[in-house]
Amino acid sequence: MFPADAEPNRLLVIFLLLVVLMSFTLYALEYFTTKLERVIFPRKYRLQQSLKKIAKNLGLISSLRELKDIILLDIVETLQVFGGAIVFKYKDSMEMVMVGEIDESEAGRLAEAESPEHPSYLRREIIRNEEYDCYLILAQKKTNTHLGFEETQWLNLIISYLSVSLENLHLIRKMTARLEQLAAHIPSEETSAEFAWFRKLIFELQEKERVRIAVDLHDTTMQDLFFLKRRCNSLIERNVFSAEGITHMKGIVEYIDVINMNLRQSCFELHPYLLQEIGLVMTIEKQIGLEIVSAPFEIEFHAVPSYLIESCDLEMKRHLFRIVQELLNNAKKHSQASRVKIDITVLGSHLTLSYEDDGVGFDVNEAVPREIGGSRSGVEYMKSRILSLNGRWRLITSKGDGMKLMADFPINKERAAG
Repeated sequence: MFPADAEPNRLLVIFLLLVVLMSFTLYALEYFTTKLERVIFPRKYRLQQSLKKIAKNLGLISSLRELKDIILLDIVETLQVFGGAIVFKYKDSMEMVMVGEIDESEAGRLAEAESPEHPSYLRREIIRNEEYDCYLILAQKKTNTHLGFEETQWLNLIISYLSVSLENLHLIRKMTARLEQLAAHIPSEETSAEFAWFRKLIFELQEKERVRIAVDLHDTTMQDLFFLKRRCNSLIERNVFSAEGITHMKGIVEYIDVINMNLRQSCFELHPYLLQEIGLVMTIEKQIGLEIVSAPFEIEFHAVPSYLIESCDLEMKRHLFRIVQELLNNAKKHSQASRVKIDITVLGSHLTLSYEDDGVGFDVNEAVPREIGGSRSGVEYMKSRILSLNGRWRLITSKGDGMKLMADFPINKERAAG
């Protein structure tokens, strides 16, 4: 390649030029290969992009619905399978989220089976602990082929990510539940001031979760019902049914309206947005109007003077609404009353909430363990809200003599004057 009499300096220069040229060619080849990866290696590119998206979204999961919409849907679409499910198997129950075409009963049986082998479904274990086992179950690929090597590696990596995320989600739920129990068990008004920040944190977390659930119901389930009703009405208008079939379809449409109304009521109870729009008094009146339909007792409500009640800050209104809401719920479940009376009054710098029913009452010493053991609401939970507002309360009840609850709250004079 070179003359025999070539000088060493010239050979060195040519060598360096060749090295630079080859390095530039190799780097250019790598650059263009990366840029054209989606064309040259489409499957690898799709798996990498999906992995980045799922890894980013795993930190946003706070509910099973989000697990379905954010993660499971991407897994099904990326692997191009007919459907998938994530199954949570507890000691005495089972919970499942599904996407696409998958048999719920068959997925449940596969989750309980000792062997993961199945002619139509693929089962992979995500996490196993003392409280529950979690499995990912996938249907067949749309191409009727098995998962390739790259797809299998990708799925194993996703499962490892999921196991960490679900374990963290489980621990957060347990800690939140424990914190709520602790907040309800703070013993007295004297010690409650020291835990004001703690109560506020718990109630803020609860309100945030309620709002999230209400928004989910409105944006998903209620919208689905709306389109289902339109579809049913369209079929009725096209006269595709006999006279008897049309009657049945109209009955289904009416039942959809009932479900929709119940969901609207649930959304309102979860997120009383009207507190800011029409105030506390009218919001409670609206809640009572909804309760009268199903409550087995008469409800009497008075609030005076309303303009002073509405001068309270939004946080106090929200707590008062939740207390009234809990009183009505407990009355429906336990009181067996024929009459319920609720009064809210403002005198000077204090607001007073009183409740009275003529129900069966209960033993005060037994009520606290029963309520706390049954749920995180009830008498102790109302007490927790009262104490969070620096209020004082008095409960009068015994078996067979109904129940009376009186709570007194200080009002911020500057806000009340405004």
